[in-house]
Amino acid sequence: MFEFIKAVPIKLLTPILPLRIFVVKDGHFCHNDFITIRMNMSNKNEKKSFIKALIDQLDHQTRMPAKVYFNYYSPNFDTEQQKEVLAELKKKKLISSYRWSDGDFVITKPSKTGLFQYWQKLHIEPVPEQKPVDTKMVFNDKTGEITKDGKVCPIPINTNQYFLCRALFAVPFGRDVTETDIVDMADWAKDTKRSVYDARGAVNKRVKEKLGVSNFIRWRTGRVRIDYEQK
Repeated sequence: MFEFIKAVPIKLLTPILPLRIFVVKDGHFCHNDFITIRMNMSNKNEKKSFIKALIDQLDHQTRMPAKVYFNYYSPNFDTEQQKEVLAELKKKKLISSYRWSDGDFVITKPSKTGLFQYWQKLHIEPVPEQKPVDTKMVFNDKTGEITKDGKVCPIPINTNQYFLCRALFAVPFGRDVTETDIVDMADWAKDTKRSVYDARGAVNKRVKEKLGVSNFIRWRTGRVRIDYEQK
């Protein structure tokens, strides 16, 4: 059996409105809930339309009046919201004052040029701030993690991969470290004759998958180094 939802009409002029929803099943009310709908009080498009309507009214004046009677109607932009915009215009010194009187706003000393410039400014979308990307790679010998730009590449602690990273991150990137210096570490597991080479391959695979960096550690006979430029 289908469930039909019946809702009471929403009055758009009310900023915070409880909406009762009745769920009907087999011709009977099963339950009802209250949902609070918060209307967006700062409707940017309505604000621009409100200011443009004021500018248009000033355009019809042969000379700039000291006082303007202004009335703006929109079902989605009530009087209180309009007062907020006028208060902002007053703060920016684009109008001298305003008051509500007999269904009209009485606005004194409006600046048509200033209002038009502000209205144009509202159409310019702010450019999002570009945060610099942190490409620096860091190895934490306590957690066994290589981090870069918020990404994490875990290296198993107390493994050949871990000791290889600890030795290479202890010197500037690009500097060679001999296999002898690495293998002589007390906890290095000499499980194969190519243990350093194999550990390098395992670390490179992890770094490629987690951090997107290829050929992170370079190997040549008897030596290894990190081939990555820190920025």
